[in-house]
Amino acid sequence: MSTYWIIGSDGRTYGPADLATAQRWVAEGRIVASTQVARSPDGPWSDATLVPELAQAFGAEPAAESAPAATPAAPTAPPTQPVQPPVPVGWPPAGVAIPQLVSGIFNLIVGAGWLFTCFGVVLTVPLVILGVKELLAYSRARTAKPLDYLESTRTMAILDICTVLTGNLGSAVCGIVILTQLGEAERQLTAERR
Repeated sequence: MSTYWIIGSDGRTYGPADLATAQRWVAEGRIVASTQVARSPDGPWSDATLVPELAQAFGAEPAAESAPAATPAAPTAPPTQPVQPPVPVGWPPAGVAIPQLVSGIFNLIVGAGWLFTCFGVVLTVPLVILGVKELLAYSRARTAKPLDYLESTRTMAILDICTVLTGNLGSAVCGIVILTQLGEAERQLTAERR
């Protein structure tokens, strides 16, 4: 049985709800066409009209694989317990994300440069691993749990500072910038959660 999560007009996430409940919320006006709907609290999120199972409730033609409409149940209490939205609006902060992206690229470039020296593997492998991890973290920042993202970013920023030992001044500077911006990112996250 499919379950759905929605972001209500109050900005809070509600769920899980079964298909019949979600269709009832559409009929009651709690879910409108632009309401964000997902099948898990972590997303991916899309407009309610793009969810095949809810399309019929909005008067659109349902997709071929959608389940038949459930019969409306008796009215119940408001949506189930709210949870924190998976990712705050404007997340991740540019002061953290951009230096992380730049640092990941610097690490890959410097790692490739060391590959053709007598220290090749010894210096290339750690730099390439760190660079790839930073690029992956950057690409997943909108879907990761914000606190987990900040903690892993803090660890990578410290490792970036250590890369100055390999002559990678660019990543070291990016690591320092990230560490100085993490406090503001945590304050932003805490403010949005209230």
